[in-house]
Amino acid sequence: MLYEVNAEDLSSNSLFLPESTAESFGIENKQTVTLSFGKRKKPVTIHTLHSNHDSKILVSKNVRSELLIDTDVKYEMVYSNNELMLGPIIGLLLAKSDVRLQKYMQHYLIYTMLYEQINGILFVFCEQQIDFTNEKITGYVFDPSTPENWRKAELPFPKAVFRRVELSQKTLTELSEKIGAGFFNAQYFDKWQFWNWLSPYEELRKHLAETTNKVTLTNLNLFIDKYNGVYLKPKNGSRGKGIYYIEKHKNQYVILENYQDNIRQLSSEQMITFLSKHSYYLLQQPIHLHTFEERKVDYRVILQKDGTGHWQCTGIIARFGNTNAISSNFKANGFAMEGTLALMTQFGYDELTAFKKYQEIISICRKMACTVDEIAGGYADLGIDIGIDKDGKVWVIEMNKRPDHDFPLFIKDRKMYYSVKSNPVLFAKYIAMGN
Repeated sequence: MLYEVNAEDLSSNSLFLPESTAESFGIENKQTVTLSFGKRKKPVTIHTLHSNHDSKILVSKNVRSELLIDTDVKYEMVYSNNELMLGPIIGLLLAKSDVRLQKYMQHYLIYTMLYEQINGILFVFCEQQIDFTNEKITGYVFDPSTPENWRKAELPFPKAVFRRVELSQKTLTELSEKIGAGFFNAQYFDKWQFWNWLSPYEELRKHLAETTNKVTLTNLNLFIDKYNGVYLKPKNGSRGKGIYYIEKHKNQYVILENYQDNIRQLSSEQMITFLSKHSYYLLQQPIHLHTFEERKVDYRVILQKDGTGHWQCTGIIARFGNTNAISSNFKANGFAMEGTLALMTQFGYDELTAFKKYQEIISICRKMACTVDEIAGGYADLGIDIGIDKDGKVWVIEMNKRPDHDFPLFIKDRKMYYSVKSNPVLFAKYIAMGN
């Protein structure tokens, strides 16, 4: 049920509830409860009302003012452990500056598609609008009754924040402290942290390429001796940029750079100099993925939590790379395809075999996501890149903590696209209402 809130000239710290609502919660007349709105809380005295309007509640003006209750929005209510929660309040942290935020306001409407299932306050905000001193945020509340669909409002810190932007370390630390577990996808991590977190688990390690952050000639040679080649990758690289593949022929190192036609040959001395310029890179075991018509192929697994609070696979999209690339970034003269169809195309699987492989991929990715959750805190939106080698073994290449939500559009799947945008918001409601 949705409740309309009105602020009236009542005695301080008062909340008037319809009698039927109070009874359904087991709240008695004159009982003191804690009213919570976002991260703000205040003790209030309940007064029961004999009313024909079971969806209206009244609060004293000081309560509205201190909790920053927006009275233009209808809310759900939850009662537990003597706390009456009004909500949800969900914040989407989508930009660093107000200028940039306002520039894309119409684009953000995609997050409001399922507002009828969310209710309460769904607002967008930027780093610049966070006021830690007064513990409030000036954001833009979704309001379909306004011409622009958004209106500016002062709000308390919400119980759920979905992060989609880089933040200063100071803001990140303070926001994590204020919001707690409801600040999801809060911590970003690189390829080295990912390896460090998951490699101790034998069941997961067998699906990971061996990796080291000690970029030395000795380690380079060890990898080449063991795997007949090695990748040199940036820790935070994306879209295949800055990746080198290195082999050794006789006394010369042969270097191929992704998307570049030239092949370099270096002596040991020259290689030492070359590696010194890439000391913040990683050395990684090359995975010999099964190709299709000379194209490297990998799969983007879209793993998200939704309104159930559990990891779900929103979809899998295969990326068929450029024929001369050493990675499978399909945007460089490649193409994309839905996961099941791609498995049938790439491997010649029948429908049942493709389905089983699809489920195996999801199972591996879900285990990794759950482990990262346990180690580093709450995540709800991940893009996991996997590859399949010539023996059919699944390898997890990378886990993206701020994945590109537009991937489904590359295969013209708008239904999947809408789900990708909606699921984190549904999960945010799950968190914000105390689940």
